[in-house]
Amino acid sequence: MIKYKLTCDCESKFEGWFPSIVEFENQQTKGLLLCPMCDSPKVRRDIMAPSVKKKSTKTISSRQNGKKAMIDMAGGQMVLGARARTLLRKLEKHVTENFENVGKNFPKEARKAVKGKRNEEFYGTATKKEANDLVNEGIDLFHVPKVKDN
Repeated sequence: MIKYKLTCDCESKFEGWFPSIVEFENQQTKGLLLCPMCDSPKVRRDIMAPSVKKKSTKTISSRQNGKKAMIDMAGGQMVLGARARTLLRKLEKHVTENFENVGKNFPKEARKAVKGKRNEEFYGTATKKEANDLVNEGIDLFHVPKVKDN
C-alpha cells in the first residue's frame, strides 16, 4: 500500500491509501477521487518527503506520535477530538438506527442501489477485495468508523 498526501483546488489537504501508483492514477483518471471537503474530483498528489527510517535510541510514545500528526495537519478543517468523537458516534448511531443492515450482502446490495433497483439506506460489511472491486466499478463508499471511548 502507498500513502499519498493529496490536495484539491479548494486547498484542502488530506491523505489517501492506494494499492499502487497505477491504481491511484486509474482512480484519478476515472474521476473516482473526491475531495472530502467539497466533493470536487480535482484531486492531485501533493509534494511529499520520502519516508526514511533512522535508528534512534529514544522511543517515542504513541501519544507523542499522535500530537505530532495533529501538528502536521494544522491548516485543515479541525474540531476538538472529543467533539469529533461525539459527531462520529452520532453518525454511527444514525446509520444503525435508520438504515437496513444487509451484513455480508453489502457488495450485492450496493450494486443494486447504483442501478436504482433499491434505496441507498443500508449498511453492511465487505472484504477488502470486495470494497476494492466496488471502488473500481465507480461505486462511492464511506467507512463508518467505530469510535472507541478514551
